[in-house]
Amino acid sequence: MSDMLSMKGQFALVTGGSRGIGRAIAQGLAEAGCHVAVVSRSEVDAAAAAREIADSAGVRALGLACDVGRMESVHALVGKVRRWSSEKLDVLVCNAGYPFLPEIWNTNLDAIPREKLEAWHLDVLRTDTLGSLFCTYEVLPVMMARRGGSIIYISSTPALQGFKGTPYTIAKAGILGLMKDVASEYGSYNIRANALALGNIRTPATFEKLDFRTQENFAQDAPLGRWGQPEEVARAVLFLASAASSFMTGQTLVVDGGIVRR
Repeated sequence: MSDMLSMKGQFALVTGGSRGIGRAIAQGLAEAGCHVAVVSRSEVDAAAAAREIADSAGVRALGLACDVGRMESVHALVGKVRRWSSEKLDVLVCNAGYPFLPEIWNTNLDAIPREKLEAWHLDVLRTDTLGSLFCTYEVLPVMMARRGGSIIYISSTPALQGFKGTPYTIAKAGILGLMKDVASEYGSYNIRANALALGNIRTPATFEKLDFRTQENFAQDAPLGRWGQPEEVARAVLFLASAASSFMTGQTLVVDGGIVRR
């Protein structure tokens, strides 16, 4: 099994990879031997993360800035990655997401101010869903030419059962639809597409924005009685990226401590 989880000599692109869950994903892939391109809106943050990953894991790492919600920016990004990797890209992790804003997350549809209805939904959709779409579009030709690859989409449990904030729910559900289409259409190229539906994962971007009572309530919602850690998400990504999941595609793996049980 350890050999099947090895990513030695492979190349991965991780969006939203400079901090939090994305940073843990990039680190986990690197520790398995994968060369990693780390993407962030901030070139400084991406470069710093890449240096740390290269130093600690002994792999090649590249830090690049990109706004995944802009098609031209993603096109330029993937062009740079293709040159860096000599046209080799084995793994794409679409992790970049719109910032967690409690106002959007906790507002029921009927309570959204009319003047914010369109903006809230389009802003989240552009980053989460269109960002994943643009990255997939640019990476597919590389994987098709090499006849192989693994694309992993980071979604959320509200996409499976709903919540309050429709902007996030709709965007995350759109990601799952994209994943299923990619799995269906490109399996003949040995390209696999899967998704993670994440529950409450403890990162500064989420956990620290909540009051203590909410933090505790979310922890107790899960049968495991706690928040998940970014490193636990990273291990699930490594499984989906590696040969250990070679006969899996079109699937959504729930990582939430047992709240959603299907």
